Amino acid sequence: MITLQEADLDRVSEALYLMLKGKTASPIVLPPDYPENELKQVVCYLNTLIAQYHEFAGFLDILSRGDLDFQPPRGRMAVLQSFKNLHANLRHLTWKTQQIAGGDLSQQVDFMGDFSVAFNTMTQQLHDAFERIERQKNELAEAYAVIKEEKDKSDRLLLNVLPVAVANDLKKTGQTTPELFEDVTVLFSDLVGFTRYSSELDPAELIDELNDLFTAFDTIVEANQCERIKTIGDAYLAVCGMPHPNERHAQHVVDAALQFVAYLKERNARSAHSWRARIGVHSGRVVGGVVGVKKYIYDVFGDTINTASRMESHSEAMRVNLSEATQSLLPDGYRFIEREATEVKGKGRMNMYFVESASGQDL
Repeated sequence: MITLQEADLDRVSEALYLMLKGKTASPIVLPPDYPENELKQVVCYLNTLIAQYHEFAGFLDILSRGDLDFQPPRGRMAVLQSFKNLHANLRHLTWKTQQIAGGDLSQQVDFMGDFSVAFNTMTQQLHDAFERIERQKNELAEAYAVIKEEKDKSDRLLLNVLPVAVANDLKKTGQTTPELFEDVTVLFSDLVGFTRYSSELDPAELIDELNDLFTAFDTIVEANQCERIKTIGDAYLAVCGMPHPNERHAQHVVDAALQFVAYLKERNARSAHSWRARIGVHSGRVVGGVVGVKKYIYDVFGDTINTASRMESHSEAMRVNLSEATQSLLPDGYRFIEREATEVKGKGRMNMYFVESASGQDL
């Protein structure tokens, strides 16, 4: 029969009580000369349980905090093996999730029962959602490309009929304010004998001829820092000094006018149809603004425009007729042929000048 000391039983009971409470128990230490009996064997087993329970409790604490980067403790406890399996599954699930986060939506899991079903369903839903998003992104990209192309077309059309600054105002605010420009030179040109040509030529051929002429005029005007305002039939109106100021506005317009004449001479030498222009130029103040609220037309107004038109009507075929106001603004380098003062409708008698380059040739 085993003789048990009450103190020994108290220590065993305390250790068991602490472990049941989830607390750490200290190993039970027996005296070195404690007899080899069943109690000593029970204490030995209990100390082994205490040690494994301590490691197991630490393992659960780390696992509960979501820390999976550690090695589970070794032990023979069956419950420990179950938690090792859980740890391995969670690590594998974490890896799968990282692959999905990296864009691999083909990942599946085949463990943990209903959780696997839910996880795989979620992955498939993500896969389907990303496919929809990709399709929508492609559709939006295609729609944006179409919209941009149409916008570019409308911008080009707008710039064909309006100065850049005015077009930008209309695009930003939907309106633009008329402006007064003090120092502007105006060019008026029309084609001599156009009425006769228009009755002789096929309409399509006539339009082709005008298109060819005015396209060349546009190129010349742009190269000389001028701005084409409009064409009306065979009449061509251009300016310099608006909407942006230009100190050399008179020189730029006169150079463009002389180049008109040079271009027509060169074209007539190689074309079946011979066109001659009558050009007039005048300088002064001009008001510019948009006419209309639906079909925008940028136009210029003022006495300067009327006078430039009179200079054109008093010019001659393939000559550039200047008012005295424009002639006085030109630098050296031009030859002027002074004309007799002429009575101009609404203006009285005016001095006028034909202009050539310094060499006597058209520029």
